[in-house]
Amino acid sequence: MIDSNILPWLAANSENIQLHFNAHLESHTTVARHLLHRERLGDVLHFAGQDARAACIDSGTLWELSIRHWDGSDTHLAGPSLEQCLALAEALLISSTRGALAA
Repeated sequence: MIDSNILPWLAANSENIQLHFNAHLESHTTVARHLLHRERLGDVLHFAGQDARAACIDSGTLWELSIRHWDGSDTHLAGPSLEQCLALAEALLISSTRGALAA
């Protein structure tokens, strides 16, 4: 189940967000080649781990969540499911914000 708190948090704490499902199919390529192309462009996709990356390549399914922050920087997250992308966003972004506020 999708955490309903992450989407409003992303909307309030980022310039914009983009969500893509199987964007590699638009270019008629595989997930592995799509990931390599993104890396060559400098848009490295962050996964929860190597197992998540391997699951995307093996299944041919890729969810991508791109976040443009207010400072102009970008974060690109990916996973085999939307739930994994949103959980990774929460773990990386909300948790780091809470840690910065506590410090």
